[in-house]
Parts: sequence; C-alpha cells; structure tokens
Amino acid sequence: MTTPFVLLVPLVLWAEPTPPVLPVVRAPVTEAARLHATVDVVVVLSAPPDEVLRALPEDDVKPYRLLRTLSAFAAHVTPRGLDALSRHSAVRAVTLDGKLKALTAESAEVVRADEVRDSLGVTGKGVVVAALDTGVDRAHPDLLDGGVLEEKCFVLGGCQPGNVDEGALAPEGSGHGTHVTGILTGDGARAAKGLAPDSRVVMVRVFDDTSYGRESDWAVAMEWLSDNAARLGLRIVNLSIGTDERYPGVCDTDWPLMAVAAQHLADAGVVMFGAAGNENEANALVAPACLSHVIAVGATYDAPLGREPDTGTYSSGCFDAATDAGTVMCLSNAGDELDLLAPGSRIRAAAPGGGVAERRGTSQATPHAAAVAALLLEVDPKLSPSDVLAVLRDTGRPVVDPKAPGRTTPLIDARAAVEAVQSSFCARHAAETCALPAAACDGGACTGRCVQGGCVAGPDVVLPAVSSSEGGTVVVYCSCTHAEGGLAVLALGLWLVRRRGHRVDVHGIRQAQDPSPHPG
Repeated sequence: MTTPFVLLVPLVLWAEPTPPVLPVVRAPVTEAARLHATVDVVVVLSAPPDEVLRALPEDDVKPYRLLRTLSAFAAHVTPRGLDALSRHSAVRAVTLDGKLKALTAESAEVVRADEVRDSLGVTGKGVVVAALDTGVDRAHPDLLDGGVLEEKCFVLGGCQPGNVDEGALAPEGSGHGTHVTGILTGDGARAAKGLAPDSRVVMVRVFDDTSYGRESDWAVAMEWLSDNAARLGLRIVNLSIGTDERYPGVCDTDWPLMAVAAQHLADAGVVMFGAAGNENEANALVAPACLSHVIAVGATYDAPLGREPDTGTYSSGCFDAATDAGTVMCLSNAGDELDLLAPGSRIRAAAPGGGVAERRGTSQATPHAAAVAALLLEVDPKLSPSDVLAVLRDTGRPVVDPKAPGRTTPLIDARAAVEAVQSSFCARHAAETCALPAAACDGGACTGRCVQGGCVAGPDVVLPAVSSSEGGTVVVYCSCTHAEGGLAVLALGLWLVRRRGHRVDVHGIRQAQDPSPHPG
C-alpha cells in the first residue's frame, strides 16, 4: 500500500503590496515619439555614459548633456534610438527632459531672524548657500559687500557670452534670482537686511530669459555643485523652482535624474530646500520639493494685510479674505510631504538695477528657510541635513492650513531654533575627540575649549590633569562650554598619544524627503 503524503504550503495571511515595476522608457516618452521624429530625453544609467553611448546608434541617440558623476546623459533620440535604449542593460530610466520654471506669483520679524542677528549676533557667517535660479544682479547695492561668492550658468544654448551651454556668468534674466539672493544675504542698503546677511551665495543660472529651463540643465547644475562642494564650502541649496506637474507623494520615480542628483548632494551633507508650489493644492507638491532628499517649504503671510490679493484672485484662482502674520497663503501647495512653512508674502527684497521689488509665493518662503538653516550651521557646522530639519520642525510653531484642517505644519522660528542648537551644542559634541598640543598642558593640567566641533587652546575650560611627554599631542574627549552659553559636559577621558586625534562623527543619517523642481 502506498503511503499517502500531504504537500504542505505556507499560508500567506498578509504581505506588503509590491510596487508597480515601471518601464525603462516611460509612457510620456513613448507617446511623444509617436508624434515627433525626435524627442529630448534624459537617460539614467548604471554605467558610465561614455561607455553606454559607444554601444548606441550615433545617428539615433545624439547627446547634448553628459553627466558623468551622476551616470546619466540627455539626448535627442529617434524611435529607433529609444528601442536601442530600452534593450541596453545599463539603462535604468528614460524620461522626457522636462520643463521647469521659476515660481512666481517685514518677514524677518515673523521668524524672529532679526532677534537672532541683533541679540545673539548670529548672521550666517562662513556658510555658503547655492541658489538654482534665473541669475543675479551682482552689482545691486544690497549685494556689493561680497554676498555673491561665485556665478555659474547651465542653460542649453543660453549662457553668455555667446549663447553657449555652460558659462562662468549668471546675469539676471527676470529678477527672480536677485530677489531670492536678497532674502538670503542682502546687506540692507536698499531693502531690509537678508535673514543671513553674512552668508555667501553661489548663483547658478538654470533658466532662459522666459524663466523656463530643462531638467537636464537643473541636473547638470546639481552635479557641478556636488563636484565642487568641498571647494566652495557648500552647505545649503535653495530651489525656488518647480514643475507644472504636481505629485501627491514622493516623486523620485517620476524624476529619476533629479533624484540621483539630490542624493549625491545629500550624501555630501548638503541641505536642500524646495518650493512647494503656488497652485492651491491641498494634497500635492511640485518637483523638486517632492523628492526624497529635499525639504519642502510652503508660504505664509508676513503681516496682517487684510484681503489678499487686494482685488481678484491669485493665478491659482484663490484669495484670502483675511490674513495675519503666519496665515498660510491660499495658493501655497500642501500635502503629507510638506515639511515647513515660512513667510512668502509680501516680501520686499533686491530687484535688478539697484531697486526693490515686492514678490509673493513659495519661491520667497524657501530662501527664508534656507537662510535660517545658515544661521544654525554657523552655530554648529557639523549639523547634518537631518539635524537641521529636526531642529526647524521641533522649534517651529504649529500652523493649520485651512485647505487641510487635520494637518499642522511648523512655521519656522529662527530664534527658538538657534537657541536650541546653542543649548545642546556641548551635549552633541561630548563624544568627539580632539587634539591639543602638549604645550597647552602646563603643570599637569590642560586648558582648551570645544568650539564648533574642535578643541582649541583657551581659558574657558580646564581639562583633567595629565602627564605629557615631550613633543606629544594630548587627545581628549571634548569638555566644553559653548561661547554663547550652553550645557557644560564633563570630559569622558583623555589619552596621551604622539599622533593627531581622530574625531568621531556622532550624527545620524537624515530622513528622506521630497524635492520639487520649479521656482515658487
């Protein structure tokens, strides 16, 4: 008699849903190829672009941008070229070279940045902020005192002189970039002082004279910033730019090249702020604000202004019947991916030709957030992007947007944020090691202080007694009292060695965020 057997199979009671697998050549590209002989695409790769291009038909794939650091290129492609791309094993994604635009549509007191400057003496000194925008009027009186560190241009056929694809000058195209720069670092000669007047700005022009640009220009600009971050001392990128499209969640798969570019900068410790957009959306943001490594910023009013606008509606079709300092602008996009709020109306700042202009929108709110981040990074340059976001969220004032009554978003409070970083400075750095020369130890005791992540000789703190050998270096765990006042932390221990000490990185990895790619 044959022994029966029972085949046992696992019973799956529940499983995570599998995300849909997107085609390598995205649907909008395929549709465009049906209507046009060639289409402009960006191609994200898992291999060097030069290597991949050698295997593709050169008459059907004609590159106009190579992004070697990001392993990508932009090209004019025929239907035959798309077929070749779809079959190449190193091609991860092919998307349209999308259009981006600059987002257009008393503030220091709302976020208390004036108190940080006047009472705490924190002005963003030593912090470099890059802005991807329409250019800058570097000769404006508010920007003459070294506010603009460097200029660069990436506009296909639109950089001057000579209408080239890349250039070392970023002349203003519309006024948007000059206004953003004034909010960040203006000296106050004509308009009010910028929120971080001693910070320095790297202006990267990525828009033509109509304030539109390509994703590939934006991405190559981000690649250049990533490649030059150490040379520039770059810590923050302001993205007052955006797409016409809006996204209800993280949009990395919709904009894969921009997502890779943002990832590279985040890995380098650069904090990115993106404008949420001005379309009066309750549950969607523009790109790059919807990317996973960009902090999305919405806009509020900076004062009681009554009805806004005075008559009619914003271009998004809405108006606010009553306003106050901190009231969310009706045009400001909202959603679960929105991280922060900052003043966006009515903001007076530098205008081309030495004047002053009043502008409104999330494009103006975003540099407010970036400038406050510069204040934090002056106090503690070792803050990670996740640290910056956490401080701004935790110290902000919760505000409800009438478009989404069940959701609150923090309105930035610069003074509360700076004081929080100052008061916790020593606690954050207590686990670090730092080196003092043996000469700093006299009579069995060492004097030094932990200042912005490193110990220097000074009278503020007496470290525990040690014995020293000639020519040696004393390596200690930091024991510090921050210059602006803060919690003193007891030294954990110290050693005498003959080599330089090693610092311990105590910061965690920042949470993923969404970016938004059009100016707001």
